Amino acid sequence: MSLIDFTPFISLAVFGLAVTPAGLLGEGKARRTIAPSISMIGLFLALGSAIWLGFSAAQTPGPGAIMSTDIFTYFFTGVLLVVAIFVGVASLSFMRGDPNEAPYFGLLILSTLGMIVLAASLDLILLYVGWELMSIPTYALTAFRKSDPNSNEAAMKFFVLSALSSALIVYAISLVFGISGSTNLIAIANTFGSITPDVRPFGVLAIVLFIVGFGVKMAVVPFHMWIPDAFEGAPTTIGALLAAGAKMAAFAAAFRVFIIAIGPFHVEWHSIFAIIAIVTMTLGNLAALMQKSFTRLLAYSSIAQAGYIMIAFATPNGQAIAGGLFHVLNYSILKTAAFIAATAVATRLSISNLDSFNGLAKRMPQTSINIAVLFLGLAGVPPLSGFFSKALLFAGAVNSSLPWGGYLAIAGLLNSGFSMGYYGWLIKRMYFDEPSDGSRIPEPRSYMAVLWAATALTIIIGLYPQPWIQLSQDAANALKVLGPQA
Repeated sequence: MSLIDFTPFISLAVFGLAVTPAGLLGEGKARRTIAPSISMIGLFLALGSAIWLGFSAAQTPGPGAIMSTDIFTYFFTGVLLVVAIFVGVASLSFMRGDPNEAPYFGLLILSTLGMIVLAASLDLILLYVGWELMSIPTYALTAFRKSDPNSNEAAMKFFVLSALSSALIVYAISLVFGISGSTNLIAIANTFGSITPDVRPFGVLAIVLFIVGFGVKMAVVPFHMWIPDAFEGAPTTIGALLAAGAKMAAFAAAFRVFIIAIGPFHVEWHSIFAIIAIVTMTLGNLAALMQKSFTRLLAYSSIAQAGYIMIAFATPNGQAIAGGLFHVLNYSILKTAAFIAATAVATRLSISNLDSFNGLAKRMPQTSINIAVLFLGLAGVPPLSGFFSKALLFAGAVNSSLPWGGYLAIAGLLNSGFSMGYYGWLIKRMYFDEPSDGSRIPEPRSYMAVLWAATALTIIIGLYPQPWIQLSQDAANALKVLGPQA
């Protein structure tokens, strides 16, 4: 590996550290534009280098490597940078005129750096460093509206549970190190494949602690309690970052740990993920159906989507993992844009009650059509992107040699159909109910740019899914190469 292979990481580190002092030192109009400009340059440079490296220089790491520059790393790096760019573009309007605009963008970039470090980590120590680098800026971003008590409450709940998850992960790392004498994932896999009975209980305890620690950030049941309050209290752009950025980064770390390091451990841990998957998708959809707030509906919807991705952990064959990664890609685009749509509506209307969406198509037509497409994509309606990722994921579960694969696929299909209850209900409100006020509402260009870009990607990926499926399969193969077969 050369220094060029780490260009996305270096770009985010340099621009993340430079944006805050540069923004604070400027004057007048320059001060208002320099921080956003530097941030977007850094994010686009990192994304461009990740795409180029992913297709030209991705390679399997050698023994003892602590970071990987394989296609799995660049896959998640690309996904997470797209999320950060969407949030950054929307924030151009959301943060305009805010005196703390420069620190906001600096924290956004540094948190994104932590996310991609998580995706690249092959060592548990580096993984924990990335975990904290991702988490600490998000605490401040969640509480960014210091005068808003809801934002402060959301940040406190988020901080307490995240700190608990970090502590559990550290404890799990200490147990794994005590068993294997190493923090390298590949070395741990070699040890766990021939673990002796006297230390077997400690290995089981480490697995439980990893499940709980990662589960908090992944927002799977029963570790989801912080999600609705945090998403509703945080600035809506930061809700997008938490839902589609931090959450998917946690999935990237979990894929690394469970597929590579714990995969060879001869203990039945896949069934735990099967139970979590079914309970998570079912509870998330049921709770979403009962919500009266748009952001809380999105929060519970994100919990349900996490349940679908968990199927890849419960049936970890190549097809299911590829399906899980493909759904990570689609979910990240769809959910980020859904929160940006919430931001667009919140700038003019109250989104604490879904009655505000009655007749929205007449008042905000661009926002409404994009919400409709995004919701249909999340529900898995063909020919949109969400349909193909769910189809690949459920097919992988059916083709699994594990006995619960078919039941997971059935549960996923039923829950996808059930989710149309609240997705379709909101679309009906926007297009068939009468608004209390029929006047048109201005739709900010930065928000519309994100929404139209996400909608275009949703349709393009749905119409031409094969290149994206192949990309997901390549990323899954890169992960499996380092797993039990290695």
